[in-house]
Amino acid sequence: MNPSFLRLTLTLAAGVVAIAFGSIFVRFSQEAPSLTIAFYRMAWAALLMLPFYGWRRLRKGWTILEPWTPLAGIILALHFAFWIASLKYTTVAVSVLLVNTAPVVVAAVSHFGLREKMAWPGWLGLGLSFCGSAWLVWSDLRLLGSWKGALLALAGAWMLGLYLLIGGMVRRRRSLIEYVYPVYFIAALTLLVLAVAWGGKLTGFSWSTHGSLLLLGLVPQCIGHSSYNWALRYLSAVLISALVLAEPLLATLLAWWLLSEAVAPTVVPGGALVLSGILLVTVQQTRIRGEREAPA
Repeated sequence: MNPSFLRLTLTLAAGVVAIAFGSIFVRFSQEAPSLTIAFYRMAWAALLMLPFYGWRRLRKGWTILEPWTPLAGIILALHFAFWIASLKYTTVAVSVLLVNTAPVVVAAVSHFGLREKMAWPGWLGLGLSFCGSAWLVWSDLRLLGSWKGALLALAGAWMLGLYLLIGGMVRRRRSLIEYVYPVYFIAALTLLVLAVAWGGKLTGFSWSTHGSLLLLGLVPQCIGHSSYNWALRYLSAVLISALVLAEPLLATLLAWWLLSEAVAPTVVPGGALVLSGILLVTVQQTRIRGEREAPA
């Protein structure tokens, strides 16, 4: 039985708000090194989802991991390592706008690597997103004297795009919890190894920092991402993708309100180009999937 319109609306609204708070909790946790923040995000998410995964295993029995799962976990770890590090060098607005270009990465890899055809709206979206990203990198260089943060966010977008491609393959054969829990666990282990290897400390932070790290794993990771995946069963990917575009705007408003972080005028045109490009590419990719999955 399909859920009510009110339930769908409230769930998606909660998901958008939850994910938008991700960058805010990262900023509140910046007493800790970036790799440590990324590790705690995934460690808390894995720990909080463990009861659900354990219950699933008790009911369905144990199964062998999909071969792609370890790679997905490592790539997800790199995504958060790059993106969280970017927030030390650039604004929330620029970081979140650039990391959300992941659908553009998926489209590019699908076309050039997987031989999926792309019509003119997709190419226009790629072009707009590229121009907008270049504009934001230039904006960082002009205002902050460095493009390190913007480039780290773009690296995070590439990792997220690859993670989504792998997830699209594996999720056809595995339920949500059977896929995401092992991925979260492997990502946490990967980030732990990276944090230790880079000499980052894992303890000795204030209670407020530890509280922010817990909320980072609970709110944007467990609540936010889970609500999107749940809603995909009942709503079109185009509608959800359009709603997801609200995240950079909401995150920017939250950063202005909670962190007193102003948005430079030069960021606005770049952000508009990026969001327009993401929307065009998402619509194009959804049409391709619909044609592929339609009955003959």
